[in-house]
Amino acid sequence: MYTKSTSNVYQKHLDLNKRIKIEKGIEENLNFSQIAKEINKSPRTVSYEILKNRNIEHCLSWVGKYKTCEKTLKPPYVCNSCPSRKGCRKTRYYYYAEDAQGKYEKLRSESRTGIDMTSTEFKELNKIVSNEIKNGHSFAMIIRNHKDDFSVGKRTLYNYVEKGYLDIINLDLPRKVRYKKRKRNNTDIPKKDTKIRINRTYEHFKDYVKNYNDNNFNINIVEMDTVEGVKGESLLLTLLWRQANFMLAFKIENKEPDSVNAFFSYLKEILGYEKFHELLPIILTDNGIEFSKPDEIEFNGYHVYKTRLFYCDPGHSEQKGKIEVNHEYIRRFIPKGISFDTYSQDDINLMLNHINSVKRDSLSGDNPYTLMKDFLPREIIELFDIKEIKQKDIILKNKLFDYKNKR
Repeated sequence: MYTKSTSNVYQKHLDLNKRIKIEKGIEENLNFSQIAKEINKSPRTVSYEILKNRNIEHCLSWVGKYKTCEKTLKPPYVCNSCPSRKGCRKTRYYYYAEDAQGKYEKLRSESRTGIDMTSTEFKELNKIVSNEIKNGHSFAMIIRNHKDDFSVGKRTLYNYVEKGYLDIINLDLPRKVRYKKRKRNNTDIPKKDTKIRINRTYEHFKDYVKNYNDNNFNINIVEMDTVEGVKGESLLLTLLWRQANFMLAFKIENKEPDSVNAFFSYLKEILGYEKFHELLPIILTDNGIEFSKPDEIEFNGYHVYKTRLFYCDPGHSEQKGKIEVNHEYIRRFIPKGISFDTYSQDDINLMLNHINSVKRDSLSGDNPYTLMKDFLPREIIELFDIKEIKQKDIILKNKLFDYKNKR
């Protein structure tokens, strides 16, 4: 168990010595908790340091179509200790202590200076940032889309906004002030154990996934939820594949289990039981009434393994936190209280194409579409009209839709 000493509690930043210990720990196959104990920091600090400062090396055999190794999507996120790294033809990541220290010192130096650019350069920066914010782009997206135009980071852009240097304010930013802090109920909420939850609790889910991991099998985990517009009207059934952060959404009539199960029956009819199980082997969802008939969702005929559906603990939606965060994207287009009845499935598909094309820091600069496209069956691509949107064309606001026909 990681225990934090108070000997260097005020030493906020990592130094070269600690970064060398991180690099050495990776090469010795230590886990993040063991490395954290060695440098007297938290495991989260170790994880953040590696993801932030790892170097990327693309295989030259795949120019223009790089291959992502699934091992780099989970700890330790780098290939330093991988025995197959020399002959690997996929994108590789490495953590080097001296390189990480160099990046840190450069960032620290730049952060202590004023606006390190000419008046013309700053005007161009202001124009680019202001225009893209109007399309709902985040600072991370803007920096990735214009990495050749300027070299400032997210923190610097936030500072420019705070100081009033740019033609935008906090209210213009996608997430800065729009989302209220969620109130958390008492964490000691007693767990309800209804009949449908037998062998489907979150503990059963963890044991089931662990069994696959212990046997070196990779398995898709899909988080499921619903998004309401107006109570009593149509809503969205959302599915998110964890490894790629890829989300799909389907309009259903109401918040009844029969509406949810009708969608899954439709999906099985299109895909067949085998492809359905391959795409949705494990589903994790909450305890909503719409998911109260799990047997029908799980059944894949008599000759195919059934899909396993599990429930989060009551009051703990963070157990399927990825889909909760992705719902924030949907709310940029269709705020709570706006009816989904006026939107077609084509509208929803278009919205999801823009969301799934956004490159994410959590995916090492890739977007969900890129990581998922080779796995998706042709039938699903056609059903949801799945395609990638160019970064410069991504819009993350409701102006994506033609509102003049929807009011």
